[in-house]
Amino acid sequence: MGNLNGQTIDGKYHLVEVAGEGGMATVYKAVVKGAAGFQRAVAVKHIRPEFRALKNYIDMFIEEARVGSELGHPNIVQVQDFVSENNSYYLVMEWVDGIDLSTFIKTYRDSKRDVPWPLAVAIGIGTLRGLGAAHDRVAPDGTPSPVIHRDVSPHNVMLGINGVVKLSDFGLARARDRAASLTAPGTVKGKLSYLAPEVTFGKPNTTQSDLFGVGSVLWETLVGERLFDGKSDVEIFKKIRACQVPPVSDRRKDVPAALSAVLETALQADPANRYATAEEFAHALGQVMKQAVGNAASGLGVAVADARARLRSDATDHMSTTDYKSQPASMSGSQDVEFSKADLNVEPIELTQPKRPALSGAVTEPAIKRTGTPPPFVPPKK
Repeated sequence: MGNLNGQTIDGKYHLVEVAGEGGMATVYKAVVKGAAGFQRAVAVKHIRPEFRALKNYIDMFIEEARVGSELGHPNIVQVQDFVSENNSYYLVMEWVDGIDLSTFIKTYRDSKRDVPWPLAVAIGIGTLRGLGAAHDRVAPDGTPSPVIHRDVSPHNVMLGINGVVKLSDFGLARARDRAASLTAPGTVKGKLSYLAPEVTFGKPNTTQSDLFGVGSVLWETLVGERLFDGKSDVEIFKKIRACQVPPVSDRRKDVPAALSAVLETALQADPANRYATAEEFAHALGQVMKQAVGNAASGLGVAVADARARLRSDATDHMSTTDYKSQPASMSGSQDVEFSKADLNVEPIELTQPKRPALSGAVTEPAIKRTGTPPPFVPPKK
């Protein structure tokens, strides 16, 4: 089955258009209709036909639905339904009218502007509130069952034109109450540039590694470049292990010293020296925000709307909408990577590449993954 535009799923979700497409899944903008002319936009994620026979992918998709349905929080993209029809599954999520943070940063970089630091701080606080809700998750029996996101990156932070920040894509998340891990023993998953140093040394992902990811994302938002970047995965891997973090104040003279200090703590190589919880990290950013002038939330909404207008203008000037949506992000480090930890020799099983969001609105998961067959990746030995 190819493009599903025009079809209705479960008798109520009318698929309008493809909003994001990748190697593993397609996300559609859909409309659900009710009585008296009621209708609401939703996002429907559908696994591509060639992956339906692969049990591990199906299991991860089901787990994404299970975990997402239990994380009810305004700073997390909400899972609204999970449908099985015609031997396939459909994940129904809220539609976020906006863009992802990666695209937001790019619009500023392309126009040679810096993201105002109060907006960056607001994005960091919103992301941490959503992440904190996942970390604080409690199982139905009352047992603490934190969800580790494992893929905190700009592609998975959604920014609405209403100024709301939402963390998305719990497809790689690890829930403590899961009966069995869906990741093969001895492997690590996540976007390479945003991995915490300890993960590259074979340590498991923890709440502290998620918080390091937020610090890396916030640094990138302020500077306009990735904290750990390079011409190859091996080069990026070396930089993460070394964990040499340039003070953000070296690149942004307008950034308050207090914000530089917060990032220095968040990006410590030793997890024990970072913030203990997302709440503690968010509180520190909140103290910095007291130095800001104006309402950062409303300012963020205006900035998101402006960024989306710039995208539409660029697409009109340079290429058709369809062409724009099909352009992949090809830089090293932006891909989801799965590698073996055995002897710290990494052998990739899967590399996935994020897609740009739709121009007509932002689907809740713009970083839909494109599976490739990369060359062997073997990080340097210690």
